[in-house]
Amino acid sequence: MNFLSIEYFAAVASEHSFSKAAKRLGITQQTLSANIAALERELGCALFVRHVPLELTYAGTVFARYAQRFRRDRDALGQEMRDIAGDQAGVLRVGVAYTRSRAIMPPIVKAMQRDCPNIIVELIEGRNDQIQQWLANGDLDLAVADFAGKPAGIELMDFYNERMVLVLAQSLWMDLAATGGAANGQVDAVRTAPDERAIAAGDLSSLEHCPFLLGSPQDIDGRIADLLFRRAGFEPKVTARSDNVLTLLELCHYGMGACLCPERFLPALLDGERLRTLRVLDCGPDTAYAIQFGVPATSYRWSVIDDFIRCAREVTTGVSQ
Repeated sequence: MNFLSIEYFAAVASEHSFSKAAKRLGITQQTLSANIAALERELGCALFVRHVPLELTYAGTVFARYAQRFRRDRDALGQEMRDIAGDQAGVLRVGVAYTRSRAIMPPIVKAMQRDCPNIIVELIEGRNDQIQQWLANGDLDLAVADFAGKPAGIELMDFYNERMVLVLAQSLWMDLAATGGAANGQVDAVRTAPDERAIAAGDLSSLEHCPFLLGSPQDIDGRIADLLFRRAGFEPKVTARSDNVLTLLELCHYGMGACLCPERFLPALLDGERLRTLRVLDCGPDTAYAIQFGVPATSYRWSVIDDFIRCAREVTTGVSQ
């Protein structure tokens, strides 16, 4: 068993596929399969149930726990040795949601390049739930995410607060108001016009007949949308789903429905002319959440991680740390 065997195992366990893991590692599937088979022979037990998709055996689950711990300790060892040697060079792997990356990361990466010119910031983008899993697996040095609860083995540090707002085209809002909450001119005397005051208190019941554009149920907007719809007592009419908030906002612009978006992203994602075509609605206190830094809870933290956190806070809040 060696470092490479553990990396190969971790890739297969993460991808649930030899072919996908081989592509990610940049090796042939044959090489990867042979390496895993050799590891299983050495351990004396099968690590994977070989069907589609691959699953870990009980032995594989136990091995994964030790592999995760080993990878963290190996990374921490390398980082501490570089700090002792005064060698601030290497790759910092930062996990961040697609849209949050576009909205806040460019000035942060610029500040890091200024302060740590020999560090490459590798932005690894995905959904909020994916980022947390990658961090737990040892595939990231740092994550910027909404950590619901306190995940085991992860140290959390405050960054900033966000809140979701409801966004829809001004034209759709006027249509809903004119037709008693029914889109596309479908007038029904029973329907009431959207109640902006109730919406601001977190009650979306007056939008029962509004079409919606939703993100992934596993992401932050999906979680908050589920809460708001359950409170309002209706199943939303879903026009489209996408993990990409920019796509949802573009669909909003065309009057296709309403979507949830972090309020602070809007000026970064849309120009003033596009923003003026949209109506932005507060949806109450339950749409607020904390964005935090998450790092593996190891005995040593690479100094470059602290440099990144400092740069991020300075850029985002304008206050030197």
